[in-house]
Amino acid sequence: MSALSALHQRVCQCRNCPLGQADGVREDGSAFYHVPGEGPENARLMIVGEAPGAEEERTGRPFVGRSGRLLTEILAAAGLKREEIFITSVCKCRPPKNRTPLRTEIAACLPWLAAQFEAIRPRLVLAVGNVPSQTLLGVRTGINGLRGRFHQFAWNGRTMTLRPLFHPAYLLRNPRRVEGSPWDKMLRDLVEARDFLAGRG
Repeated sequence: MSALSALHQRVCQCRNCPLGQADGVREDGSAFYHVPGEGPENARLMIVGEAPGAEEERTGRPFVGRSGRLLTEILAAAGLKREEIFITSVCKCRPPKNRTPLRTEIAACLPWLAAQFEAIRPRLVLAVGNVPSQTLLGVRTGINGLRGRFHQFAWNGRTMTLRPLFHPAYLLRNPRRVEGSPWDKMLRDLVEARDFLAGRG
């Protein structure tokens, strides 16, 4: 078993906050899964979202609902292959009714994300939406003020590069694919991320 697989087994046993219920069953009787993430252990690119949604919780896989399918589509449009990317989230369990994770929930999950960074050591991190962007950069600036450029952040004594992105859910609410649209801006962000990985950024 790889170090990352062993780490993910521990994630799935996590009870560090109320989101990880001990018996794996929600109040309505439905089963749920922790969602540690998926992708190659040697990925050069890592995507960090906010938290799982309903489809992610049901399957135990990240970004597989409507937003996830759109993310896969726009990654492909930018020349990036999902299967070559490690995809995870700040919180590994779904908050009730998909609400924004609480600070205590984020704090409880951050050690797992830190361990994933150490195991994978990506060259670039794409932070999807406000929660991961603000959490990793330690700022309160919204995504509109953060996206469009690369940022450096320190993590466990190591400097890493981060590119904030719109969340695909925002694109679903603003579906026009014209110049200057959220889709166009996110596509350009991803193309610049691709070029950065290729040494052209």
